[in-house]
Amino acid sequence: MLLSKDEIIKAEVLQEAGKLFRHFGLNKTTMEDIARAVGKGKSTLYYYYKSKEEIFDAVMKHEKDAIFKRIQDAVALQPTATAKMEAYVRVKFNEISKISVLYQAVVREVQNCNEIERNIRKGFDSVETDIVKSILQYGLVTGEFSRLKQSELDLLAFTLVSSQRGVEIAAILGNRLGELEAQIDWYMEVLFNGIKNL
Repeated sequence: MLLSKDEIIKAEVLQEAGKLFRHFGLNKTTMEDIARAVGKGKSTLYYYYKSKEEIFDAVMKHEKDAIFKRIQDAVALQPTATAKMEAYVRVKFNEISKISVLYQAVVREVQNCNEIERNIRKGFDSVETDIVKSILQYGLVTGEFSRLKQSELDLLAFTLVSSQRGVEIAAILGNRLGELEAQIDWYMEVLFNGIKNL
């Protein structure tokens, strides 16, 4: 499938802006910097995006979409609910560690971290909850999560996604993501023992 000229330009803007945001942060990156990196005039950028904040949001959305695609692909390859949940957690932590530099750069610059997190997460919570709910549903059908009740799926999926998000944010802000990734087997054991013993 061939991309249109507009799609190609937008992809170039997101790619180059992402590099600049990672290196310089949001505050120190200007529309002029992005235009120069893309090899276009500022007027071209303003044709597609109203501000660098809008570009940043588009960069984050693009990266999150790619993360969820990789998570869904990894989950689909696994034969059991336990393996699917493990793939979900492992791939997500791995992918989050890749974009944590970009996230940290912005969080350091902006005082209201909770508002940034809400904006970044907006639109992705339901996708992530659906992934986890489908894994739980699969485990219920296969008998892996035999003590789980159908009526508990929505609340448990929401709880697991919210809990993991809290762990991710705390690990990123506390610079402990590497430590958590190194102890992923322990984390998985705690998670699965909790689900299987409901």
